[in-house]
Amino acid sequence: MSRPQGVGDGGQGHKAKHTVLALAVAALNFGIAQGFFAPLENHPSLLQARLGLEAAQAQLRATQSPVSLQAQGGVSFFEVTPPPGPPTCPNPLNPQCITLPSDGRQITLGLTFTPFPFGDVSDAVNQAAIGVEQAALGLRQARTQLEAQAVEAFLRVRLAERGLEVARLGVRLAQASLEAAKLRESRGAASPSEVRQAEASLRQAALQQADAERNLTLAKQGLADLVGPSSDPPPRLIVPSEGTPPQVRQAELQLANAQVAYDRAVRGVLPVVQGSYTRNTSDNDSLTLSLNSRTLQPSLSYTNQSQGRSAPQDRIVGTLQIGLSANIAFGVLDALEAAQKQVEAARQAVEAARRSSKQQEDLLRSALQTAEQGLANAQQARSDAERSLAEARERERLGLASPLATLQAELALAQAQLNLEQAELGRTQRILDLYRFYALPLSEVNR
Repeated sequence: MSRPQGVGDGGQGHKAKHTVLALAVAALNFGIAQGFFAPLENHPSLLQARLGLEAAQAQLRATQSPVSLQAQGGVSFFEVTPPPGPPTCPNPLNPQCITLPSDGRQITLGLTFTPFPFGDVSDAVNQAAIGVEQAALGLRQARTQLEAQAVEAFLRVRLAERGLEVARLGVRLAQASLEAAKLRESRGAASPSEVRQAEASLRQAALQQADAERNLTLAKQGLADLVGPSSDPPPRLIVPSEGTPPQVRQAELQLANAQVAYDRAVRGVLPVVQGSYTRNTSDNDSLTLSLNSRTLQPSLSYTNQSQGRSAPQDRIVGTLQIGLSANIAFGVLDALEAAQKQVEAARQAVEAARRSSKQQEDLLRSALQTAEQGLANAQQARSDAERSLAEARERERLGLASPLATLQAELALAQAQLNLEQAELGRTQRILDLYRFYALPLSEVNR
């Protein structure tokens, strides 16, 4: 929408004020959200999920390592028979005069490079990345569950406080009713049975007050177990928009895993071409560069052996080797078919998860609409109770009603307020169900 003509600096200043106010409100809501949810960061279930994510991320980094080092060494001991002939040999070139060693040693150091993931390495990277996504999804679910529990615990404390207020008003009303019954009995207008009934009502009201006090204590303990002795209120919740439910995302990740398994099965029946070139730098040392078509990982190795090459092998400077290998089994076609069926089954599981999630989402949003209607009715009932109390006080002022009627109106208003708190809790729980359904942390949305 374009700005109306004639609006000058005053309009810009008014807009700037609204912008500053909006930013201030957003910052305040963000601070409230962080202040209320901050103690949950040290909860064991959240720490467990976070450590699982960090472990998955470390595994992914390990599979993505561009260079790996290998070291190998060995020693051999020979059992040698003494050469035939005299103890001394005048001709050292005579094979019978050559002295064989009693042992041999070999050390190999190698470097394997991964310029880009391919083949088996790509499968390992993809599986590690899927593990990271699954761990991240688990962390979001754990965070959402904890934050929803904290909000519900806070609202239960408010509900318990309101229930205690109603119970105290009930005790006051029962006490006033008992005094009125005794007064009528003294004047002969009430029977002893009515007094006994009033006394029983007072005892019942006292029991209800004690029960309300215990409920409030338990509610406060439940809230303190989650967020500690924090006095910060939770942020005002907004109804979350549509998103990808965790069960759908989990099915998609299972499909990705099945596809990786199928690609590995296909690669297992393909022939592998191997090539290597060895350069002899001395009679005891050599360098080897090798590559295979399965991973395309070039490797460079250095080998030192105590037994040097002898003639005529010592005249070989370099060796180029090319090989081809294949693993052909009778059940290879069945294995490929099984892997393909697994992929198709995982794809159907994704479709089933989407349909099931759509139905569940419709049910949750329908329940939210019902809760909102109940909240509207509770608000109207509270307004009616407020007007009834005002009318009762006016009638008492005019001498048309007794203070007992006013006290009854106060109790009715407190009960209406309790019902309103219950309706608000019910609506909030339906909203929290949607947050759990989407695995959407409250601290990320309500800022």
